[in-house]
Amino acid sequence: MPTLPLRGTAITAVLIALALAGCNDRGDPAPAATPTPRPTATIVAPPVTSTVPDRITVATNEPFYSARVAGDTIILSGVDMAERRLPITDRDITADRRSWTARDEGGTVVVTATRAACEDDMSGAPRDYRGTLTLAGRTVRGCAFTGTPAPPPGEPAATIPATFTGNWNTDAAACANPAASIEGVRVTPHEILFHESAGRVTRVEPLGTGRIRIRAEYDGEGERWTATQTLTVAGNRLTIDTGGQPFSRVRCPR
Repeated sequence: MPTLPLRGTAITAVLIALALAGCNDRGDPAPAATPTPRPTATIVAPPVTSTVPDRITVATNEPFYSARVAGDTIILSGVDMAERRLPITDRDITADRRSWTARDEGGTVVVTATRAACEDDMSGAPRDYRGTLTLAGRTVRGCAFTGTPAPPPGEPAATIPATFTGNWNTDAAACANPAASIEGVRVTPHEILFHESAGRVTRVEPLGTGRIRIRAEYDGEGERWTATQTLTVAGNRLTIDTGGQPFSRVRCPR
């Protein structure tokens, strides 16, 4: 069998090899440079300022509650209610309003104060702020103030009128031997004293002839609390109503 010539095949192979070599000599193109990311400016919103201070007391009438905002705590007190100290969990601030939300095992309390003139709807005393208190799903409206509130018109602050002052007890026999009685009450212009507790009067509101409402800071038996009480004098008898069952005492001879 005749042998086929290989010259053309060899030349073709050489040309292919040279072409491939030429490609390798050019090298791969350099990857495109990755641009360096520029830092994004962080926009910080200016702090919200409010005409309502962050320490304030909201007081309501019927029911009588006091909710004082003190730091990170709301101190809640009221008629026939043990004082509650609830840690604040949330705040909401606008130019003329502040709201605080606090919670404890007893539930959630929301206190709101708004910069607007307010008049106590029972005493007529002026206040600088309006307030609301939401407790157990019910919202009660009232007024708010800082420090010691202004007294009702025409009534000295925290002074019980002379009509109510003196010693009061269950009957004449108890008046004659007060040391043997634990149910006596002594009322002074600035205090109301029971057998095992003493209340320093912080506010007095006249409600009519022979009737006032007082708020007092009590201290007794190792505890402290705030109470709002209505005192009524008719003849020689004093009736004290703390929101539960009222009780009365007769005036002891001076």
